[in-house]
Amino acid sequence: MVLLWGLLVLSLSCLRGPCSVFSPVGAMEPLGQQLMSGQTQEKLPPLFLLKLGKQQELGGKTAWKKAPGDCKEAPTPEQTHRLAQAMMAFTTDLFSLVAQNSTRPNLILSPLSVALALSHLALGAQNQTLQRLQQVLHADSGPCLPHLLSRLCQDLGPGAFRLAARMYLQKGFPIKEDFMEQSEQLFGAKPVSLTGRKEDDLANINQWVKEATEGKIEDFLSDLSDGTVLLLLNAIHFQGFWRSKFDPNLTQRDTFHLDEQFTVPVDMMQARSYPLRWFLLEQPEIQVAHFPFKNNMSFVVIVPTHFEWNVSQVLANLSWDILHQPLLRERPTKVQLPRLHLKYQLDLEATLSQLGLQELFQAPDLSGISDESLVVSSVQHQSTLELSEAGVEAAAATSTAMSRMSLSAFSVNRPFLFLILEDTMSLPLFVGSVRNPNPGAQPERKEQQDSPDNRDSFQNEKSFSLEDKPFGPDLKLAPPLEEDYPQPSSPK
Repeated sequence: MVLLWGLLVLSLSCLRGPCSVFSPVGAMEPLGQQLMSGQTQEKLPPLFLLKLGKQQELGGKTAWKKAPGDCKEAPTPEQTHRLAQAMMAFTTDLFSLVAQNSTRPNLILSPLSVALALSHLALGAQNQTLQRLQQVLHADSGPCLPHLLSRLCQDLGPGAFRLAARMYLQKGFPIKEDFMEQSEQLFGAKPVSLTGRKEDDLANINQWVKEATEGKIEDFLSDLSDGTVLLLLNAIHFQGFWRSKFDPNLTQRDTFHLDEQFTVPVDMMQARSYPLRWFLLEQPEIQVAHFPFKNNMSFVVIVPTHFEWNVSQVLANLSWDILHQPLLRERPTKVQLPRLHLKYQLDLEATLSQLGLQELFQAPDLSGISDESLVVSSVQHQSTLELSEAGVEAAAATSTAMSRMSLSAFSVNRPFLFLILEDTMSLPLFVGSVRNPNPGAQPERKEQQDSPDNRDSFQNEKSFSLEDKPFGPDLKLAPPLEEDYPQPSSPK
């Protein structure tokens, strides 16, 4: 079973001094009357439609206007295809920068959560600010991105995927009714008024976060800036049950290879005959496996054959067309996969600025939210992952650079990347990397040094015989099994 939580909080402040005070009648409920325990478990409000995009010339400048009516129809297959490709491109951009700037051994974040927050902000963005948001989200040709994301979130694995959102406002902040109404209608973000008492506001916000994440994320915010006038929050929950579960009795202590010289012990889940869809990409040399969940979701593991790799190089060669290979059939495979418990929190201001959104933190045009001059003061994100054996039993690319291998084992015993994907369109929900699944353990020096160039280095893995070696660094390229498995088609 896999449990994942993604949380994002976007804070806005007035650019020049205190904001004006205005209280729209009936606009907000007091903080003390917001939905608390029990009620947060109710069915989330549906997400409806949104349009970004129509432009008209005003005084020689290009002004962008929203036309919600233009996006009321269900997305076409072509729109869905473009959205999935855009989300994969955004995931690559975002996670590559996060990995580049992080010193942590393990990372996880939800690009979908970040994209939803930026789309929410786009409801009130105008002119160049809106254009930059669309460009960073790779939505230049898809002006209905928020509508599409909203619509698709409704259809993502009923029962396995949940989205919660909320909007906190400074008491009396003059927010525009159109933004407030669309926020609740499209994203389910109920507006709630802050009390102005920092300790009470922090306690209540953290209480909502705790309940929205079913206790997985506590004390998320430790401070609330005096200038904060608006908080946009969203929380994503994914609970994936394996279509074919791992037997806990087979889980045992085993070796995870950190690099050429050191290892750490890990709890390694195992299966003798696991229905797995996997392939080798030759440039860069990586192994990709799809571990299926129920509800058309997969845990996709990407294992570089060499130890020396970086996230951006790997993801740059993992396009949507490569990951989306529905013709590759499952094959009974001997599997090793480490149990995981990951937690990662970060401030995304530097990353989003590097992506080209520095204007958000300086002088954005957010006049669709309020007539006040607003600036984004903070973007906080946290994700957690728990990966274990539990599950529900069930019956069982580009050009020529991909092939099926005549091997029968897949061992995740070295650093790897992973994605949580929706299978029908390969939409990324979460992305992460694991370089040390047991960071609290003292690394042990290998008796015999392994080298990425020595492909026979792992032949003596204790859990596998020599004739059935792990699908790991001792991998030998072999002809594809053409009779049993159709080959990936080249993207058009």
